[in-house]
Amino acid sequence: MSTEAVQPYPEPAARRRSTIPIGLVAVLPAQLTVMFVVLVPTLIVIWLSLTDWQPTAGIPWYKAEFIWFWNFDDLRYDDRFIDAVVRTIFVVAVCVGIELLLALALALLFLDEWPWRKLAVSVIILPMMIVPVDAANAFFMLFNERGPINHVISLMIGRVYDFSWLSHPVWSLVPIMLSEIWQWTPLMFLLVLTGFMNLPENQVRAAMALGASPTRILFKIMLPLLLPVMVIALLIRSIETFKIFDPVYILTRGGPGAATETISMFMYNGAFVYFRIGYIAAAALIVLVVVVAICMALARPIKRFHG
Repeated sequence: MSTEAVQPYPEPAARRRSTIPIGLVAVLPAQLTVMFVVLVPTLIVIWLSLTDWQPTAGIPWYKAEFIWFWNFDDLRYDDRFIDAVVRTIFVVAVCVGIELLLALALALLFLDEWPWRKLAVSVIILPMMIVPVDAANAFFMLFNERGPINHVISLMIGRVYDFSWLSHPVWSLVPIMLSEIWQWTPLMFLLVLTGFMNLPENQVRAAMALGASPTRILFKIMLPLLLPVMVIALLIRSIETFKIFDPVYILTRGGPGAATETISMFMYNGAFVYFRIGYIAAAALIVLVVVVAICMALARPIKRFHG
């Protein structure tokens, strides 16, 4: 009897080769596409921010004169840019804050079942479905000198009231913010209502059984549990409101003067009116840093909650 060891069957060549995980193969094209779409424009903006390129210069953007950080240095002393950033942050704080308060009030109202509840929800979220330009145009008609707002005030005070809302250096921001609040409170309402409906019921029922008042249950149990949802809602709306453009463009064009010029309107004027592409690219990078800082600040409560 032969004592020669039996050789195992040879391993197939496909098994001997190192295989790439199928998950990576499936995701890689999408990841590369996203990286290309995000990374390439970002690198171009960084390059443009270090040049003085203008479309009217008659040279390609990649041949523009390299001026290093002079655009950023000029922006430090540009009062119009600084005012636009501060004004935009003010608009974000007011609009998002009011939207959150209205969303909380509406969500609490819709937690209980009552007749026509589904119809009322449909009516509330309707403004969110309207094109932003149309919504802004509606508020332009409302706050016109001969519009319904002034007409109602005239009836209340008993004399003609023809206040020019859209050309006042201070009050012209009011129609802009009201337009934003009216259109996007429904989104905040849906996010907050979803958060309320997914809260654990055991803690609320235990508190009710122990005799806790509805106010105490709201502030001691429900709102702390809802904090991550509220922070996410604030993040989404803050980022979107920081880019506010349609109401400003339709209602005031950033005027009178630059009294209602937000950062988006400032960039539009700089890029498409004055053609200072390099200068506006530098401003865009500064705004990106500001937005990232705001997002990181708002995200801290979520980290503490999960920690």
